Amino acid sequence: MFKSSISRRMVVKAAACLALAATSLTALPAYAETTLERAKKDGYIRVGFANEAPFGYATPDGKLTGEAPEVAKAVLAKMGIAQVDGVLTEFGSLIPGLKAGRFDIIAAGMFINPKRCAEINFSEPSYGIGQAMLVVKGNPKGVKDFSSFKENPDLKLAVMAGAVEGGYAKDAGVAAGQIVALPDQSSLVAAVQSGRADAAA
Repeated sequence: MFKSSISRRMVVKAAACLALAATSLTALPAYAETTLERAKKDGYIRVGFANEAPFGYATPDGKLTGEAPEVAKAVLAKMGIAQVDGVLTEFGSLIPGLKAGRFDIIAAGMFINPKRCAEINFSEPSYGIGQAMLVVKGNPKGVKDFSSFKENPDLKLAVMAGAVEGGYAKDAGVAAGQIVALPDQSSLVAAVQSGRADAAA
């Protein structure tokens, strides 16, 4: 991996984005129960995650762990919610799943951006991270950043469906036909290893 030179992509990544559907927090009738009240009463909360190590993933025995879920568990325990039930979904389905009520919060590595903030609310981020690209050892195609794809239309870029990198690539001039959208991190790695993609962002 190497860092991208596009500084505008050095945005905050909310690894513990305890995100709640914005509609569930505003304009509620006086009798409506909030997500927090319901979770405290029931003693558990459902957490959406995308099997994206090290941010949030399931261990071989099915335990929810990773940076974001562990931060979420610590915060929720202090709020009186001891049981955290993980709900695995593809990254691109996290926000739609939250809005549809499949789970109560999201614990995943997720960039905070205006489009997402219009749909859901975020907690304070637990860290910031820059953008990087994954290439095969030795970087035989000489990929430096998104401009490499603009300069060489034969190159293919793998991105995770629903993540911000696809949009950043298009904004940087990468042609839609060069972008391969895949469901998860392991698919990105496999695409680069197999030669289906020349880099993954």
